Amino acid sequence: MADAMNLDSRCYPHYDYDGRRVGRRLFRDALANVGRRGRRRPVRRLSVLVDSYYPNYLELQVELRSEFCQTGHEYVLPASRVPWRSLRVLDLYGCTLGPTAAAAVFGRLETLKMVFCWASLEGLQSMVDAAPNLAGIWLERVRFEGEYAVISKRRVLLRCPAATAAVTVIDCHWTDGLDIDAPGARFLRYTGFLEHFPFGPAPPPGNLEHVELSFCTAPRCANPPSSREAPPRAVFWESIGRFSCLQVLKLKLLDINDIAVRPEEEDVFLKPFPDLKFLELQGSYEVDSHGAAVAIANLLRCCPALQEFHLRCMLVPLLGEPLRKIRLEFELKCFDCFEVRLAKFLVENALVLKEMEVHDGDQRVPDHIHRHLPVWRANSSRRKIKIVGEYHK
Repeated sequence: MADAMNLDSRCYPHYDYDGRRVGRRLFRDALANVGRRGRRRPVRRLSVLVDSYYPNYLELQVELRSEFCQTGHEYVLPASRVPWRSLRVLDLYGCTLGPTAAAAVFGRLETLKMVFCWASLEGLQSMVDAAPNLAGIWLERVRFEGEYAVISKRRVLLRCPAATAAVTVIDCHWTDGLDIDAPGARFLRYTGFLEHFPFGPAPPPGNLEHVELSFCTAPRCANPPSSREAPPRAVFWESIGRFSCLQVLKLKLLDINDIAVRPEEEDVFLKPFPDLKFLELQGSYEVDSHGAAVAIANLLRCCPALQEFHLRCMLVPLLGEPLRKIRLEFELKCFDCFEVRLAKFLVENALVLKEMEVHDGDQRVPDHIHRHLPVWRANSSRRKIKIVGEYHK
């Protein structure tokens, strides 16, 4: 057939079992065939047969792109045709994952990555069920088969084996939420609606240590949540407050105010992260700079063991005109502790800060800060900041 191409590694026996040399020659010849003169029809059917002497190390990467109007439906990869006995990594882009053979067992599959792909929920679940050693799953812009009017209002569940330690879910908005049941997960990366947080009704992973979250809004993401009855702060703290073993937390928010908890609600919503060492917060505020400051204070209060805090936001609005006086209350452990570094940060960045009030027991931190003020002020937009303290005998 003029629109078909068959690639077979067995056509290069003189390279013995040097997979790299065979691969380079195989695809060089394939590209030469596609671009040769006189070829009038594009390749629409592609067959690849790879013979490996070392089956434990087999990887399959399929990336299919079209120049216009690509939907992911143009190409179907039957899961029953992939080398399931020896496949270790399956990396797919721009295609539809077909059904899995009933007898297929992906015993060596460790990594599954799907980007801009289609699949039936049942077919994907069948494949994951047949991969007991699946350590990492990456689903990005994956759409599930079914009538959109129905599937878009349905919250679906994907169960992963106990071996799955890393979960990535990015912009999977074709449904009303994709829940991941991964009891062994230690790492989560999620981009999407706050209400679609993927660790929903299932029991939370007991050893989740590293979480990276980026919450989007309607202009960025299609198919917004069907229900938004609870305020964002309630959904946020209910979602992440269950992970008491976190050590690294990275948050990217459109509006930091969304997660701010008022003092009278702190006992209801705030949850401690006793082991959290690293916190990164990125975002801005649209209406209330005070709310952003409250949200930061909420997070810091919940992280008693915090060692490193990265704040990536619009510093001029956040530390601008509304912030004139700061009160720091803490117990000093050393003169290079986090609280002293926070005071340095505020002195250097708060545009109209006039007074900093420090309550630290009887360690006389204001005296220590005063000795550093000349250097700090040299990096600050302000040159006159009053440091006052209160000592408790």
